[in-house]
Amino acid sequence: MTFDPERKEPVKIVNDNQQTQRVQNRADDTTNDAAPIKVTLYTVDNAIIKYLSDRIKPVVTQNGNQVNVPIIYGNPERWKSAQRDGVLRDSIGKVQLPMLLIRRTAMKKTGINSPVNKYYDRTFYTGWNRRTPYDRFNLVNGITPSREYYVTTAAPDYYEFTYKCMIWTEYMEQMNAVVENISFESDEFWGEQNSYKFRTIIDSFEPLTELPSSNDRVVRTQFDMTVYAYLLPESQLDVGHNRGVLTRKKYGVKKVVTFTEIED
Repeated sequence: MTFDPERKEPVKIVNDNQQTQRVQNRADDTTNDAAPIKVTLYTVDNAIIKYLSDRIKPVVTQNGNQVNVPIIYGNPERWKSAQRDGVLRDSIGKVQLPMLLIRRTAMKKTGINSPVNKYYDRTFYTGWNRRTPYDRFNLVNGITPSREYYVTTAAPDYYEFTYKCMIWTEYMEQMNAVVENISFESDEFWGEQNSYKFRTIIDSFEPLTELPSSNDRVVRTQFDMTVYAYLLPESQLDVGHNRGVLTRKKYGVKKVVTFTEIED
């Protein structure tokens, strides 16, 4: 490698008995070690429950103290027991008050889904990343970040989810406060901060007052929530019926090095 003062660029000398080394473009390299971009049923369920517990935070006033309303996902055993007895009991048979039980009961596809362009690559990119972080040194020296690209090969499937919820309190005044807090958040995007959020709609509340076999007075309200969300699997079958990941990562060009090859 020599330097030509007139051309002001490095000159690479290649001898006849030497094979020219192939220059590899690192920007074309892709990797599968990126964090998988996926949206599953658990992602949707967790977003709704987290919004209820961390954002709405339903509370009731009991004996002059603020008591948080526990939010529990209704597995088949709990849901069947709640429908049969009208209440939810603990291991010793005591009615659990207050309580909010939620369960996903249905899901159906919306009209947004289309089989066209199912296997087309879609590319998303970021600016500053781990290789070129955003700091004062890079700003002062005018260093531009190498873009971090994420390539995905599938479009999400859009669904309309239905959730059924039951609320139990001891008094109607407590129930009114919980219903008002939840009703105010209808028609909003529910989910955790800096994470997936889904539009949630609540149309109506159905209040019920029941007297269980133990003669404990229980106030119950049930309502349905409609959640507009989407699903994106971590892997799928490609056109060759081979299962592969949907997300790949690669980096853009940070600098360009030019040279001239001459022969002796």
